[in-house]
Amino acid sequence: MALQPIQLDTLDWNQMVTAIRPRIVPDSQGKWTLHAPVDPGVTLLELFAWLLDQRIYWMNQVPASLSLAALALLGEAPKPAQAAVTVLQLADAATPARSFPVASAGTIMQLGDANPPIIFSVQDDLTVLPVSDIAVRVDGIDRTNDLQQCRTVSLVGKTSAEIEIVLSLGAAIPAVAAGQFFSLMIELETPAGVFPEWSAQAVAGVPDPAVLTWSYTSASGSKVTAFDGSQVHDGTAGLRRAGVVRLPLPGDWQPEPQGADPSITAYRIRLQVDSATFTYQPQLRRLQSNVVLARHRWPRSKQPSTKSWLPLPGNIVSLPQAPTDSSLEEFPPLEDTVKVQVKESDGVVRPWQGVSDLSRYGPADRVFVVDRTNQEIRFGDGLTGRLPVTSPNDESDITVMFEAGGGPAGNVGEGASWEGVAPTDAAPFPQFSAVNLAPGDGGTESETLAGAIARSTATLHERNRAVSKADIVNLAVTTPGVGFQRAYAAVGYHPEFPCSTVPGAITVFVVPYAPRVSKDGDWASDIYVPAPIPDQGALQAAQSQLNAAKLIGGEIFVCPPVYRKVWLTLAIAVDSPLSVQVRQSIITSLQDFLDPLIGGDGGEGWPFGDPLRPSALLRVAQAVLASAGNVQTVSVRIDRSDAAAEPCRDVPIRPHELVNLMHVELVSNRRAVQSGGLR
Repeated sequence: MALQPIQLDTLDWNQMVTAIRPRIVPDSQGKWTLHAPVDPGVTLLELFAWLLDQRIYWMNQVPASLSLAALALLGEAPKPAQAAVTVLQLADAATPARSFPVASAGTIMQLGDANPPIIFSVQDDLTVLPVSDIAVRVDGIDRTNDLQQCRTVSLVGKTSAEIEIVLSLGAAIPAVAAGQFFSLMIELETPAGVFPEWSAQAVAGVPDPAVLTWSYTSASGSKVTAFDGSQVHDGTAGLRRAGVVRLPLPGDWQPEPQGADPSITAYRIRLQVDSATFTYQPQLRRLQSNVVLARHRWPRSKQPSTKSWLPLPGNIVSLPQAPTDSSLEEFPPLEDTVKVQVKESDGVVRPWQGVSDLSRYGPADRVFVVDRTNQEIRFGDGLTGRLPVTSPNDESDITVMFEAGGGPAGNVGEGASWEGVAPTDAAPFPQFSAVNLAPGDGGTESETLAGAIARSTATLHERNRAVSKADIVNLAVTTPGVGFQRAYAAVGYHPEFPCSTVPGAITVFVVPYAPRVSKDGDWASDIYVPAPIPDQGALQAAQSQLNAAKLIGGEIFVCPPVYRKVWLTLAIAVDSPLSVQVRQSIITSLQDFLDPLIGGDGGEGWPFGDPLRPSALLRVAQAVLASAGNVQTVSVRIDRSDAAAEPCRDVPIRPHELVNLMHVELVSNRRAVQSGGLR
């Protein structure tokens, strides 16, 4: 619960004077007769009341140092500024064009004509390949045209698949490029809770849903050789999310046989997918080459002048006034990247530590704080934090290393143009251009103290302990990086003893996301999964989250949902045979009504344990049929198609179960001619 603000006293000056005046007569035994403000004694009373009012006001104030100390006890602190991340597709901008140029990690790319310039740094080394075209084949079927027409491509049918990616290059890969890295951006259709690798909300550590093996055609002919697994970076986490895949250029990579265009050299990459446990077939939206992650940060190093410093409090380092080796205007520093080294009066260079507040440190602690707003570095006063005592004869005894950038300015839109710039005026100019294939994400400004207090207060209301059923369901559904949609907590249910109630055992049945036409569009019809089952990696992630939050002595198990198979038979009285469209509409409406994700009366999924009621199914079918006929009976068979039909009674299922509609049979009868009424 949130704590109420502390009010030490509610008295103000007027209330204190009003309370004191009636006491003058009894306390003076009637000797004090003039109580008007002109009396010196009354003047003194009013003065003392004013002084006490000021003391009460001071006592009610909470200094920033106390708030920061309280946050530290809770394990919290104001969050520093964060740098945005995007995906850049690099291209060679040199004239004439270079042969397989390498953009090294830290290459500086500037966005257009922004002022101050928005600068992103390339995260990894990248060899820019002269790619003219990319072809994709899935299990031997060419799907290149589908991608070019912006249609999604199913990558894995069941438990395995072989995907081929053919890169058409304008030149053969030279031998000197061996060991360098190239990359591919694989963009997939994913649930709302599964963020791409470049998102600030992406999570790591979720086990992959499939085993991926990347290979190439080696120089010995048609032999397939796997890339060195220790050098392969799979940002897709086993095709669970969108990401960047980095592969080393092998020295024995054999090109494909020469095609119709002799100026094009094609190289084939094979991706073997095994042991796949996807809930639904991964859908490829886009495939791009020459991509690299870049961040809104720029490494800098400065040596401000300290010759005029005295061993007194108040010395600061102003970063904008410090000498710089570049004419580019800089963003403020990212607080958690600032490092300070001080050559002290004894001639020894020592590192100093950046902290959020100096009040909790003593005279001997080498600490400093970063004021991002004013771009300053402040030191202690000798009581709270050590004084930086330097030699008065040296020009500069302090070295400040930091990364400039961060803030919402880095959250740029998709498709902007970038150009390489030199990090210093003396450095060579990196001849690269780029387009960002994803919008900048994750750039935030430094959190204020008031914001940190509000955030910490809000965490008191979060469900981060598995106490009640609602807590357990919430923790399971919000497992980061997996995209669960629903969950049910069965108290007392143990997977190994399903027929007994086990004290302290709780089993959580989770339903993952799967595409639905009503929510995702027509493309979902091609990969429709009536009974979604989560992969083992997602179950392990939920299990880990619940294990960390469970009560001592309890057991929590995470399991896939249990589906009961259902067959329906509808007897319908009609005047004329039903059309194919009406029959399909009836089947679709019943399928949606029993769907675990969009079914039920509320459209939020068929309720766990809800019995199958023929009356409710009849209502759904009759709403589609309308005046074209009458639904006479609905017969329900469960678990087996040859089971005994239940045409009238509700068919129960266990509290933790859902249903999977297997088949709907429509039996048409001639509707009787109605007669009677007024003539």
